[in-house]
Amino acid sequence: MKKRVVVTGLGAVTPIGNGITAFRKNLKEGFSGLGPIQSFDASRFPVKNAFEIKNFEARVHGTHLLDPFIQYAVAAAGEAIQNAYFEIPQVDPYRIGISVSSSKGGVHTIDRFKERFFKHPSAILGARIYANSVPNFAAQWIARRWKINGPAKCYVAACATGTVAVIEGARMVSEGIVDYCVAGASDASITPLMMAGYHNMKALDPEDIRPFDKRRKGFMVGEGAGILFLETLESAKARGVRVYGEILGSAYGNHTSDLIKFEEADDALSHTLGKLFHSGSIRPEEIDYINLHGTGTHAGDIYETSELKKALGKRAHQIPMSSTKSMTGHMLGASGAVEIIASLLAMEEEFIPPTIHLEKPDPACDLNYTPIKSKPAKIRRALSVSMGFGGHVAVIGLGKI
Repeated sequence: MKKRVVVTGLGAVTPIGNGITAFRKNLKEGFSGLGPIQSFDASRFPVKNAFEIKNFEARVHGTHLLDPFIQYAVAAAGEAIQNAYFEIPQVDPYRIGISVSSSKGGVHTIDRFKERFFKHPSAILGARIYANSVPNFAAQWIARRWKINGPAKCYVAACATGTVAVIEGARMVSEGIVDYCVAGASDASITPLMMAGYHNMKALDPEDIRPFDKRRKGFMVGEGAGILFLETLESAKARGVRVYGEILGSAYGNHTSDLIKFEEADDALSHTLGKLFHSGSIRPEEIDYINLHGTGTHAGDIYETSELKKALGKRAHQIPMSSTKSMTGHMLGASGAVEIIASLLAMEEEFIPPTIHLEKPDPACDLNYTPIKSKPAKIRRALSVSMGFGGHVAVIGLGKI
């Protein structure tokens, strides 16, 4: 008999606020985290703006020598654990799991040290690069910081990484592999190499990210981390802590037509949603909000709209939806985890987050994307949708207790 899994702690480092309090406020107010690139000299670079983390003090967390993706993950994990009022020394450390991932790992470290290593190769520098670049090292630093001895897993699924990490963390708790789990993802990919790659792929909008707007030209890169603390409903009740929501169910799919873009002929998303609905964990008529993948790419937004109509039928036009990437930028592997957090905060605060900059709707994108401003609404059931390069599709259902 699988156990019911709930979220009792949240932690966030985002372009629109470090910490849950700031993130919640700016999410509701429709704040944009876009600004000029500060992490490298972009004066001669084709892309000059991004959604960077601001006012983050790594020294406070004792992680200033580590790659930013590790810094953000450790900070968000610390907040999530504290937010859950969880005292790790009071429980068996082998009953706590970690499911924290990154889609890119330490690309800042590689960019920073590659030339130095080529000129003066050394075992010490090589070890430093390695220990800061592999995606699983965020999970390992969290394990070290809080002396967690349970399974530490790292799932890489491109831009669906964060959602997959939360799903698999919830699965460990549900199946009794662990009693508690720290789950989520972190990415810090605003570097010349990564930005040039996305630019040459013609995936970036040089001005802003405008999901579902007919002026859209692509996404803009964001960075940060989102971490959730998971435990059973029984445990949360026994501890007497706040429950943000329940993980109702999840489903995976894969798009095989193209590695980069999702094409309408492939029904990966609608099929994945159908699997979720067929499981009975959440039904279309129950859904009060959907946090969309919504990257602002021309083909991607049309594909997502079409697939939602296919999966939901007439109900698709009745459900409030939004792309919170319009505020945070595309946080790549961290996006899914942060968007699950956004959905849970919307559920708690009773509002629909907006899709800002949606001023000129694309006629082909005709669902209710909550343009410009947030709206009050009671949310009892929500979905969060993630997709990624390579064809990854992941959806998760959330419920209010």
